[in-house]
Amino acid sequence: MVPAARFSRLTAVVAFGLWGAGFLAESGGQQAPGGAFVVYVSPSGDDSNPGTQSAPFRTLEKAREAVRASKAASRTVYLRGGVYRLERTWVLSPQDSGTPASPVVYRNFQGERPVLSGGVRIAGWQPVAGGLWKAASPLADFRQLWVNGRRAVRARGPAPAGARFEGRSGIFTTDAGIAKWRNPGDVELIFDIQWERNILKAVKIEPAPGGALISMLEPPFTLARMKEGKQIEQPTAIENALELLDEPGEWYLDHSSREVFYLPRPGEEMARAEVIAPALEQILRLEGTLGSPVHDIQFHGITFAHGSWLQPSRSGHVDVQANFTMPQTNLLMRPAPGNEPLGAGQPLLSPVLAEAVRSPANVVLDAAHAIQFERCAFIHMGGAALDIRHGAQNNVVSGTRFEDIAGSAIQIGDVNDHHPADPRSIVKNNRVSNCYITDAANYYIAGVGIFAGYTDGTVISHNEITNLPYTGISAGWGWGETDPDYQAYYQPIRFDSPTVSRNNRIEYNHVHHVMQQLWDGGGIYTLGMMPGTIIRGNHVHDNPGVPGGIYLDEGSGGIEVTGNLVYNVKPWGNREARPMNFNNRRQNRIATCNVHDNHFHERKPESAFPRDIAETAGLEPAYRDIQ
Repeated sequence: MVPAARFSRLTAVVAFGLWGAGFLAESGGQQAPGGAFVVYVSPSGDDSNPGTQSAPFRTLEKAREAVRASKAASRTVYLRGGVYRLERTWVLSPQDSGTPASPVVYRNFQGERPVLSGGVRIAGWQPVAGGLWKAASPLADFRQLWVNGRRAVRARGPAPAGARFEGRSGIFTTDAGIAKWRNPGDVELIFDIQWERNILKAVKIEPAPGGALISMLEPPFTLARMKEGKQIEQPTAIENALELLDEPGEWYLDHSSREVFYLPRPGEEMARAEVIAPALEQILRLEGTLGSPVHDIQFHGITFAHGSWLQPSRSGHVDVQANFTMPQTNLLMRPAPGNEPLGAGQPLLSPVLAEAVRSPANVVLDAAHAIQFERCAFIHMGGAALDIRHGAQNNVVSGTRFEDIAGSAIQIGDVNDHHPADPRSIVKNNRVSNCYITDAANYYIAGVGIFAGYTDGTVISHNEITNLPYTGISAGWGWGETDPDYQAYYQPIRFDSPTVSRNNRIEYNHVHHVMQQLWDGGGIYTLGMMPGTIIRGNHVHDNPGVPGGIYLDEGSGGIEVTGNLVYNVKPWGNREARPMNFNNRRQNRIATCNVHDNHFHERKPESAFPRDIAETAGLEPAYRDIQ
């Protein structure tokens, strides 16, 4: 049997041979030998050109039009190297589809790296007092900034001194000076607690006896204080004020004057620096319908970069889990979980059926079938990187690198589609394999490497996931509340049929050095019934946040766990380390899970790894040579 990474190399060699043969003919916008249709695009091209290798188009829209007009069986668009600064989201719809035998292919020119950027460059920097530099902003708002390819830090500081809740919508601080800040309506407070990051906006800051009063935006502030799961306590940080800009690498956008301020890191020369702010919330969207999906399109060797996400600037970010947030409607109040009998305890707000709000991605597959990303890269994203959602089926992400992502790297499915009325909307048979995910969820730290909600037949295999603040792989949702046998907490709606979660495979992944800031997650984490699901042959280690290993949380059932190697994960409380954890509070589904033939250790075993896991851990995947 050929391991996945080696198979990817073999596939790449074969693909290159076929590509090389077609590449010999300069036939952009025309039929090439064998009936192929080939178009070339370059950032230095011109849309009045014929789209040939020597006279390429300039825009992806022009190339898309040429592909639509062609009746050839085989259609390929070659992207020359360089940065394509998109002025609008690049949208591909059903009319842009290929066929199973001849997909439409968008790919990099040999040895070159095309970058599809949703960002704009900020130039004209001038020095100001205190070592700061400033420039006019071409954008009204943004939440990320990259200087010479490195993410800058939004101006921030420690939590306000003596912070405490004051009244219904306020926070008191003993720091009276905060009331003199220039733009108090820009200020945001950060609340990191257990498995969550909440970001809440100030409305105004006023002097108060002994300090200052920060009035907070409603209803997010009340939702964060009264939601189930974890409620906010003391803020952990404050950010987005010019008065906080005191560390090299920090920046601040003054919305009132539309000026950007930045304190350079050592060695950065602002007169020559490349400074990028994200302008587009979606860089690429493949948008079909359930009756007419977009299908059979491939992307090879393309980098997607510089995506934005502005919702937290408008109304904050009230986290439930995994960067899914509290809705402002369809809520119920019920006693806090854990209080007996039901009806006792402080009532808290909960979404009906745990139906939370997705934090969106910068590249979206919506009602998309047989879409493939091969040897691509997703970098410098302001939200999640890739959404595979709503009727997306039989899509493949392979050999691709995800790095410097503000939220989750990959989101498959949703958390509101547990019992879809139309079976065509089921997110089904999607695969993520041989990918490298690192430095994801680096701002919205409750995000995960790969998230799968209510999905059928998802395969997550042979990936390396590392350097995350929270969970590596998360599968399932609902804490069992959408399952037909659910009896734990009050829900006004009950179901007679199971959810669509089933037959998912999480296998032969290397998940390490995750859970570095939050806790109550794992290298691999599950929720809810998922019959036919298997967690097999994964190598999970060195995750300091508890419990950190393989964690079957509330309602998890129907799962086989076998052949995994787990070690160097932190103990839960004062108990000994448990690389495998169940949470059966109010529900007991252990009997539905088959846990066998695993290798669980407190520390890295001195003996040789089991053969199948050793082979997995020792692979050098295809993504290693993606630049």
